[in-house]
Amino acid sequence: MKYRQWPQARIDEARARLASPLDDDDVHELRLTCKRLRAARQLQRVERPKAAIKAREATPRAIAKTLEGPREARVRHAMLGWALPRLSPELRPVVARLRATLVASLDATAGADRGVLGAEFAREADNWRAEPLRGRQVKAGYRRSRRKARRLAAACAESRDPALCHRWRKWVKYLTYQQALREGVKGKSPKLDPRRLKRLAKRLGRQHDLVNLAAWLQAEATLDASRRDPLMGELHALAEQQLDEGLEQAEKLGWL
Repeated sequence: MKYRQWPQARIDEARARLASPLDDDDVHELRLTCKRLRAARQLQRVERPKAAIKAREATPRAIAKTLEGPREARVRHAMLGWALPRLSPELRPVVARLRATLVASLDATAGADRGVLGAEFAREADNWRAEPLRGRQVKAGYRRSRRKARRLAAACAESRDPALCHRWRKWVKYLTYQQALREGVKGKSPKLDPRRLKRLAKRLGRQHDLVNLAAWLQAEATLDASRRDPLMGELHALAEQQLDEGLEQAEKLGWL
């Protein structure tokens, strides 16, 4: 396989899934395909301006958005469950009740029109035919992604800013997908340990979700301040802990 064929192969796989009604596994794989296609586009940043790449990312981003369903409620429900055993005992009943209030919204499905999705994937295929992925772009783009992730690691270690850490996570995920692309097409061994990248992305993802969960609680009218404020404080402490664990992985990757 050549690099220019890789996006088309992923799109063909996605379109094959659209031949029958989508289950949860199909939706997950289709969203994952969109992330992989966006990571591949970032490899072309070495030759094309940011605005042009952002415009080309619009189609897979829109497809993923169509498929996401009640994502925010699912993330909150999952993070409350993850945090529950790690919180002070007196706060656990509060969290259990909050989780229960979210259950009703978890059953909603994406309800995506497969015909519309098929047309979007066809448009994405046309975009890749018009601007194919080249070997030189992969080589230089992968190098650029590694430099970008390293710089963001240093910046996040210094600032600990959640928004910047979320941006760092995005580039860690890009690197993960880009390494898999190189290995799948040319059999090239990854320069960075995929397991450490995965652990790092997971820690940064939890940090982001915990911070967002605390922000949601601040606006949650059903909680009084005597319960809300301690819970928010512990969620922020857990978020800081996740960042510390992520920075440990970054150090092991040689970024710090």
